[in-house]
Amino acid sequence: MNNTLKRLLDLQNLDKEIIEIQREKNNIIEKLREEQMSYQKSADDQFSLKEDKIQMEVDKKKLELNIEDAELKIKHLEENQALVKKNKEYQALSKEIKEALAAKENAKEALENHIKQTEENAVDLEKGKKQVDDIKQDLLKKADEVKMQLLELQGKFKRYKSIRNDITKDINDKYLSIYNNLYKKRAPRIIVQANKSMCGGCHISLPAQIIADIMSLKEGDNLVMCENCGRILYIENNEELAE
Repeated sequence: MNNTLKRLLDLQNLDKEIIEIQREKNNIIEKLREEQMSYQKSADDQFSLKEDKIQMEVDKKKLELNIEDAELKIKHLEENQALVKKNKEYQALSKEIKEALAAKENAKEALENHIKQTEENAVDLEKGKKQVDDIKQDLLKKADEVKMQLLELQGKFKRYKSIRNDITKDINDKYLSIYNNLYKKRAPRIIVQANKSMCGGCHISLPAQIIADIMSLKEGDNLVMCENCGRILYIENNEELAE
């Protein structure tokens, strides 16, 4: 294996590490983003419960006023009934009183149900507050951990980039350009083995002449590339060539 090919393989192996660092960074950031969204949803739900509490206080006041109105109406009707002389008028007022009493009972029942619901919501509100506080504390802790992880990965990324620059200095400009162009389309597998007379990238069967060119490759020779996918080909050792 000539030196150019060895250095290109070194470059590819290093680029795989760099790609893995970027993937890990993206995963860490995405996971934190999902947890931030979860926290925001919990906070929004808690805010909605607070708004519901305010609205339920308003609704409670309306129900209490309905009961008061019904009581005043009943009192007024009963006073009028005591003054009427005609039976027909008396019966009409009796009907109105009966309807007002029913309205009062309905309002009282609605108020009782409303109070019960308010108490249940208060419990949910308190639980939700604790949950949001706990999630917030966990999120702050994880954000600090993520910051440290990203700093560590960034340090590793810079070190690998520095090593990469050193490696590229040893590679012919022609093949470095070929590698970089292939990287854009084929990363991370730019240089592949020609095992069992097949391209290790696209798995097409390779002509015998291509295999012969790879096996006889010497320092200074042009590197051999797959005619189908364009990847650079090599054989680790001749015994691995297949059958």
